[in-house]
Amino acid sequence: MDLGRMIDGAIAPWAPAWAERRMASRARMMATAVGMDQLRHYDAAARDRRNAGWKRVSSTQDGENSVSREMLANAGHDLVRNNKYAAAAVRQMVATIVGDGIAPQAVHPVKHIQRRAQDEIDRFAESKVDGFGDWYGHQKVSVREMVVGGEALTQWLPDDDGPDGRIVGLEGPYLDASKTQQLDKGRIVQGVQFDQSHNRTAYWLFDQHPNDIGGIGSFVSKPVAAENIDHLFERLRFTQARGVSFMSAVAMSLRDIGDIEDAKRLQEKIQACVGLIISPPEGGTGSPLSEQSLPKGDNGKKPLIEKLSPGMILRLRPGETSTTLNPTPSSTTVEFIRQQLAGISANMVPYHLMTGDVSQANYSGLRAAMNGSYSLIDDWQQNEVIPLLCRPAVHRRMRRLALQTGERRYLDVKWNWALPVRRMVDPIKDLMGEIMEIRAGLKLISTGLAERGINAEEHLRKLADLNALIDDLGLALDTDPRRLTDSGILQTAAGVIAPKGDAAKD
Repeated sequence: MDLGRMIDGAIAPWAPAWAERRMASRARMMATAVGMDQLRHYDAAARDRRNAGWKRVSSTQDGENSVSREMLANAGHDLVRNNKYAAAAVRQMVATIVGDGIAPQAVHPVKHIQRRAQDEIDRFAESKVDGFGDWYGHQKVSVREMVVGGEALTQWLPDDDGPDGRIVGLEGPYLDASKTQQLDKGRIVQGVQFDQSHNRTAYWLFDQHPNDIGGIGSFVSKPVAAENIDHLFERLRFTQARGVSFMSAVAMSLRDIGDIEDAKRLQEKIQACVGLIISPPEGGTGSPLSEQSLPKGDNGKKPLIEKLSPGMILRLRPGETSTTLNPTPSSTTVEFIRQQLAGISANMVPYHLMTGDVSQANYSGLRAAMNGSYSLIDDWQQNEVIPLLCRPAVHRRMRRLALQTGERRYLDVKWNWALPVRRMVDPIKDLMGEIMEIRAGLKLISTGLAERGINAEEHLRKLADLNALIDDLGLALDTDPRRLTDSGILQTAAGVIAPKGDAAKD
């Protein structure tokens, strides 16, 4: 009997009319609830027995992050430290997204403007931008922190030559999550300040990591103008202020797999320690583990030895029988772990990259897995890393260059992005497919070069110089498609190239 009926039962003897009205109202309410459930055409929206334990709470991403973001970030860092699958998956994700760096390539109709802009970016990217590593190293750490902790911040500071001269990389805890309040003209959400148009105006940052050891900072956050901060995170919902760890959906599975493996290792160790079990005859006395004789020199005050050792034999009484213990591995456990890791890898990197297990892989499976993974990589590169980390950086440096030179055309420079090289499952087949796309006009040579992290114009100029040198020496190389086909046959249209210069005299 629920609480309502108990109250009705207590009221009825003293106020029957009141109890009757309560019971009638409850009946109408139950009928309304049943009717609403019948009107729902989606099973997931029903309130029946199957969905009794399903918590479907209306919320926002910021509301969820306010109570979970920090703990999920801590869980992600712990898994990367102690779980081999998490560590491998994160390293592979970072290597695939960033690789040796996402390099900007300047595009401008005026060549000297383009070359000067490219030289400025190359010089900056290859210098110690944060006092320790170069810009591409900063990309790597930023992306890693986005994956593990959910977000990374880049703070731009001036140097002796002007604004945006150096950077400082910051993890999520630098941002004061407790700073949430309404303002006269905007609001602050977990340390991120917005104006009335929902534009970011400031970040409330600590002067030191709040979890650092031996900290001497004030641990009082101060606002830093948003124009000096680049905030890298994956936006999952509109108006989201901060990011959440990429590992949030798989953290529990990774931890459970670690626990299962620990239990299996312990089981195998115990089975390996006990090699023979000797049992007493029927009616015999108990185990010597409960009645141990004192070791030599023991006066009875030392604790009894209760431990297992490799090759140990347990003896009992005369008339005993022996049973050999043969440890047998459990195939169901292996299959279960493999199944769980497959689900985890679908959210991060292909299974064989995360586990190193290619025992059940074939060419078609590996190719399908890598192609599916590339779509995720494209998403992270084009929707997070480039617009939130790389593009703001080059725009800042062009603004700085325009201030230093007085040439505003640097602000009009466009940028292409040389992405990390994607390793091919079958280079011959993949290259043939790319050649067919280029020959059919479906893909530009410059696009193919950019996908390999190569500046197209610079590469083609070097290629032209190399071809001129080959022609000058009168060489016919198997690798020169102008003269020989891929099978080594002389190209009909090219004919025989006579040597030039000193090579002709020889």
